[in-house]
Amino acid sequence: MREIITENSTQEAITKPALGTPQTGLRRLANALIPLFTLSIAVISILVALVAITRNDMEGYPVPLLVAICLVLDFLFLDVYRQHQRWDFQLLIVSGLSFIFLLILRALPEFVTGLQLNAVFHRSVFSTIFLLAVGLPSMVSALYYLLNATPLAEDISRYPVILIPVVVVIGLYLLLIWQLVSQGLKVVDWSVLIKPYYNIILPEKYYIQGDWPAWRTVEQVSIGFRNHILGTGLLIILTSLMSMPIGVGAGLYLSEYGDGWFGNTLRFMIKSLRAISLLILGLAAFNLANIANNTPLEWMFRGTWFTGWETLSSSGGSYLTASIILSILIIPMITQVTEEGCRSLPPELREGSLALGVSEETTLRRIVAPWAMPNIITGWLLACAEVAGSVAVLMFIARRGDYGVGVFKQVTSLAYLIFDIYYGEKNFKQLMQPYQFQAGLLLLIITLTLGALAILTKNWLAKRFRGM
Repeated sequence: MREIITENSTQEAITKPALGTPQTGLRRLANALIPLFTLSIAVISILVALVAITRNDMEGYPVPLLVAICLVLDFLFLDVYRQHQRWDFQLLIVSGLSFIFLLILRALPEFVTGLQLNAVFHRSVFSTIFLLAVGLPSMVSALYYLLNATPLAEDISRYPVILIPVVVVIGLYLLLIWQLVSQGLKVVDWSVLIKPYYNIILPEKYYIQGDWPAWRTVEQVSIGFRNHILGTGLLIILTSLMSMPIGVGAGLYLSEYGDGWFGNTLRFMIKSLRAISLLILGLAAFNLANIANNTPLEWMFRGTWFTGWETLSSSGGSYLTASIILSILIIPMITQVTEEGCRSLPPELREGSLALGVSEETTLRRIVAPWAMPNIITGWLLACAEVAGSVAVLMFIARRGDYGVGVFKQVTSLAYLIFDIYYGEKNFKQLMQPYQFQAGLLLLIITLTLGALAILTKNWLAKRFRGM
């Protein structure tokens, strides 16, 4: 009898959970239905808002989605009280905002202007803002209640607020890069890489009736951006030669002797240089070139060009002028990475070197500087990428590179070429417009290559000098 009773009890214990499990699952599904539906509407709203950033044909979706968000948040408000016995008035606030945004969107025309704005905005701009403004809090609330409103659920539900802006920025960058690559590959012409651009009038000697010499002017046109590529490289070289000794020297000084008032003042001044607007630096380059006008240094800072008959001063600035101003831009970066690299040296290595009787100068040269080398080279390569892509500094002094590349010639670069194709003269735009995306693609390749070299070089130097 005992065996039978025990066996029957075991069978009942096994049978009861089996019968109760589907009921519990259905109940959980019913409780999660409204939060899950709210989450779906919120995700769809956010996706539509992100797509509407780049397209104007999504106007059929924002109004229904705002209506849906308004309704599901009201249902979620009641469902929260049913399950948790409390009122979440934040849901009603977001629902009210959805209704207000709905009314505003219905009242807006397709194109909006006015309010002293010199621009015309499509209605999709406001649709994107409204959908993101109510979609994000709706997603957070839906996730919170979908995960049973626990403290862990509160932490997890906040992740979209952090991740979505990051995803949006990365997505926009990828979209722009993809558009640049796709448009650039369509018009790739390798011949323009080896040909310079010029549209100049040169003297030509010819003979009348066989013996009488005479001169005439001939217009010569060539389409290409060889000079812009060489100019970008020359800018990188000159700027590096000026900024590396100053930046590395300042970084070493601040790391070793920069704890006093003078070091703190110098550190503040260097950081302030980094905060200067690029347009201010461009104006500084323009003023430097203008100050040298009609002085013995005019050929050095303004640049020169050869007309075919004589050498004249350019109307812009030289590569030397541009490099001086660009050095102001990247010296703070090199100084900072050098100081951080020196300060990352383990104190045991420094103390061991000094304990062995090695002087501070030798320790600095043989231990501290090699240890900071990965930071220095990485900072330098990233600074080179910034120099290659800088256009604001060159905007006031650069020209088209018609007359070659040299330290004292008028400055030009790939970045300025892209700017000039869009804002330049009509004849220049007609000639170079088909190659604008190719120039942008080439500049992208240069900057990405420098960035990749920075990462690879840092890893290689870290293994060599730090044993990592």
